Amino acid sequence: MPILGLPDDLPDPARRYAEALPKGRYTAFPLTSLDRTGVAVWEVALFLDNAADFPGAMPSGYGYGTTDGEALIGAIAEMAEMICPTLRLVGEPHWTGSYNELVLRVGKARITDPLTLCLPAGSPVDRDTPLAWIKAVRARTGEPVLVPMDVGALDYFELPPGYQPFTTLITNGLGAGPDIDWALGHGLLECLQRDGNGLLFRALDQGILLDLPQNLEPGTRALLDHLDGLGIEVQAKYATDEFGLANLYVVGFERDGYEPPVPIMLSACGEACDPDRERALRKALLEFCSSRVRKAYSHGPRAVAERVAPQGHIEAFLQTAGPSLENAENRALTEMLGWARLNSSKLKDTLRRSVFFTRAVKSFGELPATPCVDTRERGRVARNHLEAAGFDVLYVDCSPPNHSVAVVKVIVPGLEVETMSYYRIGERNTRKLIERDSPLIRFGEPADALRPVRLTPEALDRLGGRQPLLDTAAVDRMVGPLYPLYREPEAHHVAEVLGL
Repeated sequence: MPILGLPDDLPDPARRYAEALPKGRYTAFPLTSLDRTGVAVWEVALFLDNAADFPGAMPSGYGYGTTDGEALIGAIAEMAEMICPTLRLVGEPHWTGSYNELVLRVGKARITDPLTLCLPAGSPVDRDTPLAWIKAVRARTGEPVLVPMDVGALDYFELPPGYQPFTTLITNGLGAGPDIDWALGHGLLECLQRDGNGLLFRALDQGILLDLPQNLEPGTRALLDHLDGLGIEVQAKYATDEFGLANLYVVGFERDGYEPPVPIMLSACGEACDPDRERALRKALLEFCSSRVRKAYSHGPRAVAERVAPQGHIEAFLQTAGPSLENAENRALTEMLGWARLNSSKLKDTLRRSVFFTRAVKSFGELPATPCVDTRERGRVARNHLEAAGFDVLYVDCSPPNHSVAVVKVIVPGLEVETMSYYRIGERNTRKLIERDSPLIRFGEPADALRPVRLTPEALDRLGGRQPLLDTAAVDRMVGPLYPLYREPEAHHVAEVLGL
């Protein structure tokens, strides 16, 4: 049976996701024509029938692929990742108390130490701080483990009334699939991707270009050649091969004599982490092409978005998302407003010394190459590497009650994210910065801009016993005008503010 607002020839996986979502009115349309790459990009949005229960909730997803079907599956799966956790967590039982209180009731193996969760530097949270906790699952054994809602929730109305989380709520680690193992693999690879590249690209780009051979998989080579013919200089860059995984990213720019259709496309980036270098490159390259389109649609002039959006869609989107826009992160909006005023030449100059910087070349053939049959196997390979290194893979099961599809949020204590945007930092990133002799880590007396990195006593001992401090002023200077590479405002918010 057709689902109103979605294409009649919807692929079966996309249909299963859509049928698992709450009732509402769908809008789905391709964005592909906003660029010349030929990579399929779709947006799917769901206007909930019970929107009043979730003020500001505007489930929407962007999907991409080599076909419209692939793009639709990705877009609707992303939408499931957005709304299913909210539906699950709003009614989920939670526990209140400090780590030290609850560990006496459940035991150390059944609760996560908040000092291992990459707290913001200077955070007052410790093992005696009262927190709200929900139940996660240990992937290795299936046993329940308590985690703070601060790292499990996606939006503020999922939290207990009046509860102030210890960090900004983020979506890192979300995964969807036909079953838990698939969703877990999806979310885990995202956690590893962001942990692996967080201090190695964007404002801290290390400039290591991958030397791509001619004998890549035919589809990947054909797309690279097509982009080259369009005048787009593609840069595939190396992040890390930690944990035996290929972690890389793709950026690019129009060469002299060519112009991007919309300047903001120059900030596009595709990221990937995978046991197999070929698959990582394919995913990052397709995501790069999708990012060009998504950024033009979301942050370009209103007239650009209206070329592809159905009549009235953008107005309805902004009206529904209104409460979220009012609570939006001011810095993300302010910095993106600045970028929206730049032509392509000036934006390229802004990115030239970081995003497009190169200082060395690494052979693509040196990256790990462990082919896997599907995302379940990719997840198993990644989890085996992590668990062998002593990490504990947890997930919050956010699947719909009938488990017709699976949605999870993966949490791995010890992996890190958002150091350069929200000052979140733990032992791993502290060690990386110290080994790099980075000015971001200092020692001495704390101050407003010199904030203690929150670590367990054991982690402090491993770092030599001295309390490291994150220089947040230095972080801000390094990020500077590149903040929109880290956090973006809501779609169409820039055009709405500027009246473009």
